[in-house]
Amino acid sequence: MKNNIYLKMVPLLSAIGLFLGLPAGTALAQTNLIINGGFEVGPAGVNDFTDWDWLGPASNNSNYGVAHSGTSPDVAEQGNFYAYFHGHPTDSSQDCLGETVHLKLGAQYTVSYYLGTDGTTLGSGAAMWVVIGTSFGIDLSQDIQLTAFMPNSSSALPYQKFSTIYTATNASPILSFHGVDGASSILLDNVSITLYYPPVSLGLSRTNTAVFTWPSTNAVYRLQAMPSLNPTNSWVMVTNIPVVVGSNNQVVLPRSASAQFYRLTLP
Repeated sequence: MKNNIYLKMVPLLSAIGLFLGLPAGTALAQTNLIINGGFEVGPAGVNDFTDWDWLGPASNNSNYGVAHSGTSPDVAEQGNFYAYFHGHPTDSSQDCLGETVHLKLGAQYTVSYYLGTDGTTLGSGAAMWVVIGTSFGIDLSQDIQLTAFMPNSSSALPYQKFSTIYTATNASPILSFHGVDGASSILLDNVSITLYYPPVSLGLSRTNTAVFTWPSTNAVYRLQAMPSLNPTNSWVMVTNIPVVVGSNNQVVLPRSASAQFYRLTLP
């Protein structure tokens, strides 16, 4: 798995040029590890969540599922389908939805999703808790709470994106959503988990060497190099093993006599 941000080292006499960005035609798509995160597989139906492997309907008053509607505010954030949660808060339980994901220990991931409502939630006790961990519940002794969404509005709230950088402490955690809303519905759409690459900085030392630095994690991110982004070329692993310096990983390389592109990879 590789990142899609490249560093270009230019062989100038007194400086190193650093370019962060996506050269035309070179972006690498990040794979969403959540299957059917946009609910686009369908079909619409109560308690019908294709490819989601954890369901926990409320003991009473359960009312959640997948919907297809083009009438605002009952719309998808993107596409045609979305999930809704409409169980009643007085039930003392939540409608719960989850999916097991397979991660690399110590690696970092961007967890994101969109939440909104389709009507009033004023005084209704509406809430959505989002957690990731080994239990399919809200057990903060083994789970991490990502979001506590508690709308309290007299009108529908448009979708809001929530995003968190998560460091994998378990290889197969469950991302789960626990919601209630007795007045209207909490809407959920576009759930994703993608590999996150720490930001890399490139500097020039007093000894005229190139110093690559990125925040340290338990995962062993490695540096790769290539002389150009021509598709006929191949990325080559830099043999220098990253060294931990303070809270960062660091690789020091001699100045190249020709232009080089660099990227992080997670073997």
